[in-house]
Amino acid sequence: MNKLFGAAALLLGIVMADAAAQGARYVSMGSSYAAGPGVGTRDAASRGCDRSLSNYARTVAARHHLDLVDVACSGATTDNILAHGQHGFAPQVEAVTPDTRLVSILIGGNDIAYVGNLFGLSCRAAGGSTCQVVDDAGVDRRLADLPAALDRVVDAVRRRAPKARIVLVGYLPAVAAADPGTCAALPLAPADARRMRDTTARLTDAFEQAAARHRIDVIHAAAIGAQHAICAAEPYVTGYRPAREPGWPAPVAYHPNQAGMDGIAAAFDAILGQQAQ
Repeated sequence: MNKLFGAAALLLGIVMADAAAQGARYVSMGSSYAAGPGVGTRDAASRGCDRSLSNYARTVAARHHLDLVDVACSGATTDNILAHGQHGFAPQVEAVTPDTRLVSILIGGNDIAYVGNLFGLSCRAAGGSTCQVVDDAGVDRRLADLPAALDRVVDAVRRRAPKARIVLVGYLPAVAAADPGTCAALPLAPADARRMRDTTARLTDAFEQAAARHRIDVIHAAAIGAQHAICAAEPYVTGYRPAREPGWPAPVAYHPNQAGMDGIAAAFDAILGQQAQ
């Protein structure tokens, strides 16, 4: 048993070192929480995917001297990773090649209408008449389907790049886990705030369970953002009506800001076993 453990530990160490080696190919996949719309400077080449030049993947790649291929795209679902590209781009998984050594995946929120419901419930609380909200039963069905969808994504990455280290990235919380209260930047009815807190917890659990099933790393975004929800003094997520950032066509509500992106990047530093440079 000790010999087996020692061999497994040695193999893990080799994989970790390979993933963090200078020039290693790193593919970042996911939805807008990975792309970073409204953060820093917009990457014009990303078209409607609205990727930021200072999202967490760009920061990680620069710090660790990795060869980044950033294919994250705003609005993406697991289907957009596996089968149907967006805005003229191929499905995201096609960026994963046999020589890829690191892959980060942040996906699932759009599969269950996470941000969509944040908007819809806020619209409803503000007295809107055309607010789009997926009801509890619909969210339950989507959450029930999510584990299998995450499995398909991880399995597809492993088939394409058997030597790649895979890191699942969770969603930074909009509503604090310990306090479902609201504020001007989070105009939800108390019951809806509790509803979104519960949805965030269940989404987080789906990531934790997927990481455990596949024995891969996970960025605990819910813990990183626990003291930095929208109503906190230093939020990691923008509110319902944020100001438009220079260079972006419109304000981007309910999405990570630069501090949130930097918090996720710092967690990558710990995972890759290197100090930021």
